[in-house]
Amino acid sequence: MLNYLAAKFIESSWSIKALHREIMLSSTYRLGTSRSESNANIDADNRFVWKMTRRRLDVEAWRDALLDVSGRLDRTLGGPSTNLADANNVRRTVYAKVSRHELDSLLRLFDFPDANITSSKRSETTVPQQQLFVLNSPFMVEQAKAFSARLHKEVPEGNEARIQRAFMLAYGRPVSDVEIEIGLAYLGGEVDPQSKLTLWQSYAQVLLGSNEFMYLD
Repeated sequence: MLNYLAAKFIESSWSIKALHREIMLSSTYRLGTSRSESNANIDADNRFVWKMTRRRLDVEAWRDALLDVSGRLDRTLGGPSTNLADANNVRRTVYAKVSRHELDSLLRLFDFPDANITSSKRSETTVPQQQLFVLNSPFMVEQAKAFSARLHKEVPEGNEARIQRAFMLAYGRPVSDVEIEIGLAYLGGEVDPQSKLTLWQSYAQVLLGSNEFMYLD
């Protein structure tokens, strides 16, 4: 494969763009994570790349996706660095201030590398604090409220239609009948008097905090 790519690279007059196109339009690059029992019995470790290995978004892509789906992402190019600790910071994460002395808690929590040393590869951890951030952080609460407001604006009437729109925005796929049934049952319940969120806002937070939102399939 490396010999083939090297030859294509030379044939295309050393064009990086052409090389990227060759790779990204290949059937292997476009594979999903769907499991095949017959293939798994032959190659359980996926050494021959018969499917895509499921992977988690890095913290920058995940945060930007949350802001984008909620309708709050600031796409302005350029400008000064920003403070991620501010829950109202809606700029892309690439503009975040990175301190060598005190790394932002969000970046540290989701495996951003140590800014004091060179890192060729990021580690990937799964710890309870990550889910606690999803449940309790002011940033996630703000995105849930904004996502709910966006759904009500784009779909003025009908919880079922809003659920369908929510799944397309968050996951890029149609909602199943079972998921509609679960969503309608939840939205038809009673609001917890101790909760600071409406039913739609808490439902939006569940969608944004799910594994399906965080992982690429």
